[in-house]
Amino acid sequence: MPLRRAAHDIFSGADILVAATAVSASSVVPSPTLLAGLFDLTPSEARLAAALSQGRPLKDAASDLKITVKTSRTYLERIFAKTGTRQQSQLVALLKSTEPLNRR
Repeated sequence: MPLRRAAHDIFSGADILVAATAVSASSVVPSPTLLAGLFDLTPSEARLAAALSQGRPLKDAASDLKITVKTSRTYLERIFAKTGTRQQSQLVALLKSTEPLNRR
C-alpha cells in the first residue's frame, strides 16, 4: 500500500509498505479509526469505507452519513487512490481482510 503524509515519518521516509497476510472473507467490519490509520483516510472517508465494508450500497451509505451521493463518489475516488483499488468490490474485499491483530 502506498504510504502518505505522516506515514512517511513512521516508516523512515518509505514510499510503500508491503504486508503479506492470508486473505479471507470476514464478518468483522473494520472500524473507521483503524481504516483511517491504515490507509491515511480522512475521518469522513473512513466512515464511508466502513459503511461500504458492511455491504451498504453507496447511495444508502451516503444517506446514512448525511452526505450527498456526489460527495460520496468524490470520497470513494479518494479512497480508491489511497487503497490502490479500482472497484468497490476490490475495496470491500481489501477492507474485510483488515482486522486487528489481537483477533487472531
